[in-house]
Amino acid sequence: MRTPACIAILLVAVVVLGAGCVGESQPPPEEAEKSVLLEAVARINGELESINASIGESARVLGETGLRSAAGKEAVQRAMLNHPYTESTLVATKEGIVTMAVPESYAGTVGSDISSHAETERSVQEQVPLVSEVFPLAEGYAGVAQSYPIFGAGGEYIGFVSVAYRSDALIGRAIVPLINGTPYDIWVTQTDGLVVYDTTPEEIGRNLFADPVYQAPGLQEAFSRIVAEPSGSLEYSFWERNWERNVTKEAIWDTAGISGTEWRVVATRSADAGEVPATTGERPPVADTAGDMKAFVGEAAAYAREHGRTDALAAFNNPAGEFVRDELYIFAYDMNGTVLALPFQQALIGADRSAVHDVSGVAYIAGMKRLAAEGGGSINYIYPNPARGYAEDLKLGYVLPVDETWFVGSGVYIPGVAATFNTSVRETLVQRVKAARDYAQKQGREAACAAFNDISGDFADGEAYIFAYTMNGTTLALPYQPEYIGENRFDLEDRYGVRIILLESAAAESGGGFVYITYYNPDTGVDGLKLCYVAPVDGEWFVGSGVYAGA
Repeated sequence: MRTPACIAILLVAVVVLGAGCVGESQPPPEEAEKSVLLEAVARINGELESINASIGESARVLGETGLRSAAGKEAVQRAMLNHPYTESTLVATKEGIVTMAVPESYAGTVGSDISSHAETERSVQEQVPLVSEVFPLAEGYAGVAQSYPIFGAGGEYIGFVSVAYRSDALIGRAIVPLINGTPYDIWVTQTDGLVVYDTTPEEIGRNLFADPVYQAPGLQEAFSRIVAEPSGSLEYSFWERNWERNVTKEAIWDTAGISGTEWRVVATRSADAGEVPATTGERPPVADTAGDMKAFVGEAAAYAREHGRTDALAAFNNPAGEFVRDELYIFAYDMNGTVLALPFQQALIGADRSAVHDVSGVAYIAGMKRLAAEGGGSINYIYPNPARGYAEDLKLGYVLPVDETWFVGSGVYIPGVAATFNTSVRETLVQRVKAARDYAQKQGREAACAAFNDISGDFADGEAYIFAYTMNGTTLALPYQPEYIGENRFDLEDRYGVRIILLESAAAESGGGFVYITYYNPDTGVDGLKLCYVAPVDGEWFVGSGVYAGA
């Protein structure tokens, strides 16, 4: 799906797909698309079943050892490390009283009464494994609660264990490796129309029937069919994946879900996907330096302050205007993450992109917001490069605040840098950091940092070492650079001006996340591009680790 800038331009035709004439050397397009769809459904169900098995084992241990037992807590922690995208786990009695919360940052919920929660009521009444619909969680995000009943030694029902996670994280783990490098997009919706996953992240969280941007009659007809029928096929017109034009979408769908959940999984392909707009194809490759880019952003910020927001945004959104120079262009956001200017993707204007992540999980819009609030700065992220057929390339962005309500920025692609990290590498990194967080929460800051700083210990394994900082940037653990222990590095910048600790601290304060930096590699003795993951230990400090590109 793609959100249109104006509903009036959507002329939607809904028809059943027919078989086309194809050569004998390749399968018909509809067969290839169906194969992708069925594999997507199987992978999503596999992820759900895997979580079910892990929390089922936790439930077994808790049933044998008690709802507050150390053995039960260890089993819950193991289950979460097996699924690093999970956010938290609660254990509750049959009366709905929380007896255990993991990680420790959720310990404040122990003893609370959640019996009135709809998901608790359902778990207690049905006493079977369940997968909830997506709903707002107390942790501050929309997610899924997947629960498993706990039975005591005598077979009596005594409570349940429930793990919370973002639906887009689970589904993305299944989908992204499947469709990378293909012409297919996939989106997933509940039967009430809530979009729980989309390869276009701006669509996640919208409702197909309530959101004003989807009110064209043809779209409503298409979406009504999709949620009403477990499987099917049709066509509709909508924005293509790079937000530059409307195309005809060939859509087929099927249903995924276990334990009572029902998700429609929709695979789409643009009927004219091979065509590239001439205006995009003719845009020249980047020739400006990072220094030129920063000067360009400074010029745009000054222009906005002088001419005012309305006139400035009109200038920034003009693809043929003075603020588009070769590969460089000015973008603008308000401090809430809403798009104000994107000259080549104007269908996104007005969209909230605050939760958007790149392919490696870097929340780059959130990072830009924090940088702008701190006076500006640089950030690395991956973004489709139109000069290379929209390949996912590393980009160095730079932002400056116009005032306290909005900011401007630009970016330059960094050619020849392999900056993608596969799912296995990223999940191993997250597991390493969350294991260190669990250790720190159990041992306390002093003992944990001593272990992290032990160059011969388990936490200092070459480039896989654990580092730790306070939220305001004081170094607590850095085993290969002990001279920095105790020093405040909040304003540290890498060679490209990326504010390393500021961005890591911001990610930790939001509950944990990824950041790209350039930093010293103890295995090579030189700086290298590094994808870091950080997680808060508590509200005062965080731990992290990283993996270098090409590792």
